[in-house]
Amino acid sequence: MSNTKSQIKDIIMDFSNENLNKDFTQKSTEILDILEDANGEILETSRTDIWAASILNIVLDMNGVFNKKHSMYMTKKDFSQKIGVSAGTIKNKAETVKEILNLQENDVRVIISSANDATDNVEEKEIVAKKEVAVTAESQVEEVKDEKLKVYQHFMQLAHESSELKEKVENFENAIKVAVEMIENNGEVIYWEDEITKPYMIALQDLGNLFNNNKDYDSAKRVYELLLNLNPQDHQGIRYKLINMLIDKNDRKEINDLFARYKDDKTAIWLYSKTLYYYKNNNIFMAKDALKDAVNTNKYIALKLIKWTAFMQMSGVYINPVLFNEANFYCEESINLWKKTKGSIDWLLKNVLKK
Repeated sequence: MSNTKSQIKDIIMDFSNENLNKDFTQKSTEILDILEDANGEILETSRTDIWAASILNIVLDMNGVFNKKHSMYMTKKDFSQKIGVSAGTIKNKAETVKEILNLQENDVRVIISSANDATDNVEEKEIVAKKEVAVTAESQVEEVKDEKLKVYQHFMQLAHESSELKEKVENFENAIKVAVEMIENNGEVIYWEDEITKPYMIALQDLGNLFNNNKDYDSAKRVYELLLNLNPQDHQGIRYKLINMLIDKNDRKEINDLFARYKDDKTAIWLYSKTLYYYKNNNIFMAKDALKDAVNTNKYIALKLIKWTAFMQMSGVYINPVLFNEANFYCEESINLWKKTKGSIDWLLKNVLKK
């Protein structure tokens, strides 16, 4: 596998693991393999994050993720922001991929099948036989699950479409109630890792973000803390939302508790959060120490905060697409918090350029 293809695959896997599931990872990497076979040299003509975004865009679009009825629904704008590539660039490159591979609408190479295509003839006959017999208790249960999923998707759609905050909250809460019913009677579950729990976790996250975006921080905090308690490994990245809220309020005890809870988190996002917190509380020694680790982990975040990335792009120096994508995500979430912290950008500029 070429280094370029490996980088594209890593971006696809990281995005899918955080926002989707293994089916999307598998299907997207299959499209990448087909693209390499068709025209491997073309992968060297654009940034790896652009190729990853375009392939994911095709898979998400053809599998209905941009449709509000989908349980993992996200808008194209949300996708663009999360992947760190502009919507226009994604669209243009996706068209290039479709043209190279001659992909048509609902192309079987892109559609994620709910059934196992590797089923042998004996298994297929058994499935047909089961469909022909009278409805069993098991099939009735599946019908109930399917019906609940439709109701859940309906409430999620209403929540996203509504322009009124109260209606949005009510519909998210209704979706959450239905999602809880979907989980019940499944025995012990592992939240987020078990697929049956994802609709519940996604609805909770959307509700928490709604509260956060509308400055109802107490309600958002309760939702985020519930999600972290249910899924301590935090596959959804909730702690990064929560830490920004706490730093904004400068709730020192809760901030230190959260840092202690995720003390093994060595991501650049976490290190820059520590840097800002220490600077805000005038602990310059700790701030400089955290900044050193942060820059060593991902220098592009600091450069983006001080608006030097445009200069780097124009200079033609190599930019690591995975780290640059992370920088886009962090700044989208946190740049306003830095701007609100008096003197932080100037301090950052001074200390980053010294390194």
